[in-house]
Amino acid sequence: MILRALNSTIDYILFTFGFIIAIQLPEFVQQYKQYIAGKLSESNWHLSGYQNIADKSFNGDVQVLINEYLKSGQLALQETGHFVTELVQRNNELKTLVAKLDNESYFQQLMAFASNFNKEDTQVVLSYYQLAIPLTIEAIASGFILAFLFIWLKMLVSATLHKLLFSRPVTHP
Repeated sequence: MILRALNSTIDYILFTFGFIIAIQLPEFVQQYKQYIAGKLSESNWHLSGYQNIADKSFNGDVQVLINEYLKSGQLALQETGHFVTELVQRNNELKTLVAKLDNESYFQQLMAFASNFNKEDTQVVLSYYQLAIPLTIEAIASGFILAFLFIWLKMLVSATLHKLLFSRPVTHP
């Protein structure tokens, strides 16, 4: 009787914990997207100076500007070429990620977040994140799905442990 009550309590706790965590996902993804869009804006600003130089000297082709820096005999200019190359690559990565996170489908937004997971960016967003109670279909569905997943995993682990601990080996005479 006590074991059954304890088991039920654990189920309720896991369900509630899963629901509360998952209901935050839509808002977290939104704040993550805004953070990445801010990084893209900053990246565009940094790149704009080099783009202006390329516009004036190389018909707007930043890659030609980079090549000129790289083939220069001066170490400082070559290092600048490497820096601008990295800046262009990062800018393109951020544009791609923002486009994926702007997708209409909530599921596709979650997949974009998961497949492009960046621990540092996630930690920054988490440090500023404020809990919310979003009452959207996506938030409620996420809550129920994760809550039931927690319960299912608990049942699976419990059943496996029960079999391992309480099953008796079959002996043959």
